[in-house]
Amino acid sequence: MPRISKDPEVRRNEILDVAMELFQMNGFEHTSVSDIVKKMGVAQGTFYYYFKSKEEVVNAACERTVFSRLADVKSTADNAELTAFEKLSQVILNAMPTPQEQTVLDYLHDASNITLHQKWKVAEIKALIPSVAEIVRQGVQAGEFSVKHPEEAAEFLLVGAAFWLDDGIFRWSDEELARKRQSLHGIFDRLLGRENG
Repeated sequence: MPRISKDPEVRRNEILDVAMELFQMNGFEHTSVSDIVKKMGVAQGTFYYYFKSKEEVVNAACERTVFSRLADVKSTADNAELTAFEKLSQVILNAMPTPQEQTVLDYLHDASNITLHQKWKVAEIKALIPSVAEIVRQGVQAGEFSVKHPEEAAEFLLVGAAFWLDDGIFRWSDEELARKRQSLHGIFDRLLGRENG
């Protein structure tokens, strides 16, 4: 059978996709590198060419998740059909992880990965701050918000919502989480000086 040569970025993403699928089905601890390459139909050396370990795969998946989320947030920030508040709601209040993102989150929420969880939570928030601050500035310019420090308001919104709604930290029930998401609308209104909320 002839050897198939693929673009390195395509191959790397294939490994990530298959690994995350197996982590989701079997759990991180119960998935081996052998399982990943077997499902892909490639040699083990192919895996190790791109990744040193399963842990490195998860790091790359976290990074990919942050880049994907950032692209979504930038797209929302640029959407002229939405008000600034609708944009913030879409970005912060209504953001739901994809199945692959949920697999990453499940791994990060394991007690043994608390340092990694914190690292990626901070990385995600820092990556999103400029776009969320831009949305807040848009709201100020449109007269929708009354905020003197848009970047700090964006930071507070992101940090507050990210940690408060993180079920890996607080383990809220679905009912509790729904109440907290709903109450965030009022908190946003007050923080952003949104009188007609």
